[in-house]
Amino acid sequence: MSTSAKIPPPPDADDFMSTAEAAMLLFVSRPHVVKLLKQDKLKLHHKAGNTRFLTKASVLAYQAHQRAAEKVYQASTGDNE
Repeated sequence: MSTSAKIPPPPDADDFMSTAEAAMLLFVSRPHVVKLLKQDKLKLHHKAGNTRFLTKASVLAYQAHQRAAEKVYQASTGDNE
């Protein structure tokens, strides 16, 4: 058996992302993503060792909510840049 053999990803591998990947997508720090997870603003998919994996749907929904809130704020302040 080769030690370089890769374990295939689970069938739903596209349904989750690590806290680091979520942080890059949201343009925030990884500790901030962990905080959002603890505040139930993001949903945990699973945990492997010390690494948390979030549902991609919850991250994308949070991102959409933040963008909508930003647009509302910009509209209310007249800042349309």
